[in-house]
Amino acid sequence: MSSSIKITGHYLDGKSAKRRAALLELDPEPFHHIGLTIEADVDSGEGTALQGAARSFTLSFDDLRIESRLGNTPREIGFGDEQLFVTDDNDAVDRLVARFGTTGWLHLLESKLSFVILAVVLTVALVGSFVHYGIPAGAKWAAEKLPVVTAEYLGDGLDILDKTVFDPSEIALSRQQEVRDLLEPYLQQYPELDAKINFRAGLEANALALPTGDIVFTDEFIRLVKHDDELVAVFFHELGHLHHRHMMRRVLQDSMITLLVIMVTGDVDTVDMVTGLPTLILDLAYSRAFEVEADAYALEKMHESGIELENFAVIMQRLEDYYYEGGDEGEGGFEIPAFLSTHPATEERVQLAQQLIERYRRTTH
Repeated sequence: MSSSIKITGHYLDGKSAKRRAALLELDPEPFHHIGLTIEADVDSGEGTALQGAARSFTLSFDDLRIESRLGNTPREIGFGDEQLFVTDDNDAVDRLVARFGTTGWLHLLESKLSFVILAVVLTVALVGSFVHYGIPAGAKWAAEKLPVVTAEYLGDGLDILDKTVFDPSEIALSRQQEVRDLLEPYLQQYPELDAKINFRAGLEANALALPTGDIVFTDEFIRLVKHDDELVAVFFHELGHLHHRHMMRRVLQDSMITLLVIMVTGDVDTVDMVTGLPTLILDLAYSRAFEVEADAYALEKMHESGIELENFAVIMQRLEDYYYEGGDEGEGGFEIPAFLSTHPATEERVQLAQQLIERYRRTTH
């Protein structure tokens, strides 16, 4: 015959926050009756006037709703109409549960090191997969579903850049018109992108596409270009950003990353400090993916337009040489670590061009 199990704790009636000392006791076999005795309250003032009479319940194990064990946190045992018995004696509750042949699954998982390691590995894998695949896929789907006019809600990016970064272009108007005339036939082929050509000073050699359809060429970039086909190659690259809606996707991805880190850390107040570096690294990685996608688009459109793909490799190499040598100032440049660069390495971009060149040659012979 097994001995009885006695568990001390507190009783809550489910109607108020008042706690009363209580004792939960399992009678010896064969009856398996579970008795709950709630002690009487005694006035702590003058005298010992009884404030609440002692009460007793007789319960069966099936009447109880026993919370799974989680470390050494207090255990709740529910019964009846929202009534609770709360105890710190988890070991005694485990013995009570074991007497009836059941074990809490949460405690079972927690108590096995192999399960803990497996749970950690699975969690890391799931979060990593979500960041690497889920967020980009979700942002791409959302960006494609949003109407084109949604870009207007991002503000007039060119006006903002004109006030903060850019200066008016110093390129001769005749040269600007030459570039516009060169690109106009290609603009007409893609009216749905509503692309517009702009020229600005104030930055080193660069080109960028804004979600409003504005494609900006800096003066330094126009001076750097040696052949019209090189300029068209970069134009198609920027057109690729518009086609794939990269700016909108980047905004959505940044928002998703921030929300994910808030969910993990649970702290909104310190999100800027906590998430700054990982958000930056992830965002740069996504930028590199966008650049590769825009490169592939540019090379495809160049091939369709009968432009030699070598021009793409040439202008990419010339841009790298420009930045490595310190631009117009002639100062020695430095190589940015790959994981901190928003663009893929020039070698990778040239390799992509060469691969497509070989592929197109095989298909045309």
